Amino acid sequence: MQRVYIKSVSRLLVLLVLLGSQKLKAEEIKRFKSYGGIIYIPRVFSLDGVKAKKESPLIVVQDSEGYEKFLKRIPTKQISRTRPEPLNTDPLLKKPKIDFTKLTLIAVSRPSMTKPIIRSIKTNENKVNIDVSFPREFPAAHPVDIGTYTAVLIPKTEGIHLIRIEKARK
Repeated sequence: MQRVYIKSVSRLLVLLVLLGSQKLKAEEIKRFKSYGGIIYIPRVFSLDGVKAKKESPLIVVQDSEGYEKFLKRIPTKQISRTRPEPLNTDPLLKKPKIDFTKLTLIAVSRPSMTKPIIRSIKTNENKVNIDVSFPREFPAAHPVDIGTYTAVLIPKTEGIHLIRIEKARK
């Protein structure tokens, strides 16, 4: 009986050491460039009784086709009360060249006028963990289909990209 207990405890310790060492191996990924601005957000409410599909706030762009799709979501005009609206000054609208064989664009969107903050990006084996916080929202008038985004350019990553959202502090 005691032998079985010792054997199971030793297996548990080995498992805990392996899990702990995996977390220690997680490396912070260096960011090359950051971007931020406004973005079109697909509506998350239903107008015709059909259940709306909830979309992840994480956008991972790893090729030129995905880059073009992402750029189409950035409005060409700013939100403004003046008419005509001024042009959007977002640097991504100038379509900077990105070498997707070496780089990945990670973006996080939010249906609010408060930009998300990418706290850290860490890689661990075949996972990329992105820690994000959404600052507390303040009342602000904005169109229903407009939100904000924060994007970072990082070295090419492979595997599963996971987002962890930190709750807003009050």
